[in-house]
Amino acid sequence: MSPYEASDNESMKHCIAIALIVCALASILACTDNGDNAPASIEEVGRLEQIPTLIAPNLGSPQNNRIGIEDLSILSPKYGDTLVLANRGDPPSGFDTMRTSSIALHHIAGALFGPGNLVMRCRENLYLTCPYLATSWVVNPGFTEWIFTLRNDAFWHDGVPFKPEDVVFWFDLALNGYEQNGKVRAPAYFKGDLGNIRSVEALPSNRVKITLSGRNEFFLDILANPRLKFAHPKHLMEPLLLSGDMSVSPLDIGLVGLGPFTFEAYQAGSTVQVGRFDNYFEVDEVANPLPYLDGIDYIIVKEPAAMDIAFRSGRLDGGARGSGHYLTEERKRGYRDTLGDNVYYAEIEGGMFRLAFNMFKEGPWQDSRVRRAIALWVDREASIPAVLGGFGWTTPSLGPPNPYKDKRFVVWPTFDKDPLAQRREKAKLLMAEAGYADGFDMGHLCRARQTLGCELLQAQLKELGVHLRIQLIDEGEWNRARVSLDFDTQQGRLSVLPIPEGTEGVYGVYSRSPDSYSKHEDSQVSELYRLLRESTLPERRLDVWRRLQRYIFVEQTYVVTIAEAIYVVPYRSYVEGLVIPPEDGHSNTDFATVWIDKTKK
Repeated sequence: MSPYEASDNESMKHCIAIALIVCALASILACTDNGDNAPASIEEVGRLEQIPTLIAPNLGSPQNNRIGIEDLSILSPKYGDTLVLANRGDPPSGFDTMRTSSIALHHIAGALFGPGNLVMRCRENLYLTCPYLATSWVVNPGFTEWIFTLRNDAFWHDGVPFKPEDVVFWFDLALNGYEQNGKVRAPAYFKGDLGNIRSVEALPSNRVKITLSGRNEFFLDILANPRLKFAHPKHLMEPLLLSGDMSVSPLDIGLVGLGPFTFEAYQAGSTVQVGRFDNYFEVDEVANPLPYLDGIDYIIVKEPAAMDIAFRSGRLDGGARGSGHYLTEERKRGYRDTLGDNVYYAEIEGGMFRLAFNMFKEGPWQDSRVRRAIALWVDREASIPAVLGGFGWTTPSLGPPNPYKDKRFVVWPTFDKDPLAQRREKAKLLMAEAGYADGFDMGHLCRARQTLGCELLQAQLKELGVHLRIQLIDEGEWNRARVSLDFDTQQGRLSVLPIPEGTEGVYGVYSRSPDSYSKHEDSQVSELYRLLRESTLPERRLDVWRRLQRYIFVEQTYVVTIAEAIYVVPYRSYVEGLVIPPEDGHSNTDFATVWIDKTKK
């Protein structure tokens, strides 16, 4: 069976409805303008070397949701119906979560592969870590050895039990890549996020031991990043890798995951359809099996205007996540005027609008005075209406109210608080001192869906004498180019990571973090991250984080911080059970708790 198709288990009525939506969107689109250090070893062993002393809460025996009821609506009116969501584009890179963090993939990946891996961000509070594929864990006093006990009721969608060997295989593939007969598969783009993992071992009694090279008290928080998904079952991926197919992707093996929904069909440029996985292990607060929905249809809508028309005409239950598709103030007014109380809006603190330098390329930006001048020159406030659609914040604000977030760790807005006129005077002096009073040319890698930001930077920096040459690339090329060394500057991906220890993948050295915003090999950054991981006292941790931020944003100015976005996503009022994360739109995309209130529809 082709991975683009699956047997039709849906009713004819549902198929016709989807066909009508796709046809309608095609008509809409026709009327709119077309404007995204490796571990020393990975091994499997059979004994535990050290008895740990700190224990995470044990959930006991996981409840089995396979209760043999054909019509789940008997249990609750929450069951049934299909959620129809817009998706920003086709999932790139063969749906491979090791290759891209694109929300066009991860908006769908949560349903297929689950909201986490061994652990997940808690739905009720994403700043806490909850069990997912592991039921419990223990850690030694030095926070270097973590032992996870896996669930005994987790199955891949093809019915094969999830095993410790799957965990070992995934970490090996993510951290080391794969090599066979001279052919090479690159490690995951996020390998730097995982820190210094020395080994991953399968233990008896359904356990896995992860050994780190140094102390990391916050390893669980890093692991809970929702981008780190188990989408590579060993029993399906390894035979193809052994045969020499280094480019094998989850799509090539039928998108077999562990999440609440199974793959049903994919038509490029049209739809991705998933259906309820009856053997999924999560249950709700009264032990009823999740998910509630029969399925989710993701309608690929590349143009925001087409999404707006489809939503407002009743063809969509929810909007797409992703830059460009998040609502602007103007578009939200249109929704309000048309739909009134029949729609609600998820507001999610999003990623940063920034400018980052490639320190491997020769040019005037090698001088820290030049980088500092550019940072001082940018009019941050102007970017909110011009680039972020009116939803965002910048210095001196510390962001929207959030009772779960420790605002002491929001450091960057405390820098450069002088009035813009004073900052710009200083910027001119720095440019003159560096010998560039007459300016210079500088390239800028520009993602096609982020042209507003590129154009704003170009217009503002022109006044400083910097001619920014915009190098516009499409979504597919963006996923390759942003980890390359082929450009002078870029904005980087728009992800936001809620804990300091999880940011090394975007601020760290290029050799460990190729997807970092700025490309550099500054050992001082690595040292500061080491000190951060090894901090045992809260005040010490905060002090190191402040030093690290000042070093990156002020002393070296590898990254110019401009403004933070607030993402706005529309949903129909009858969409219930949606857990809206206070930040990071990649969170809570499994939709396992979502249900349709038929009395409101």
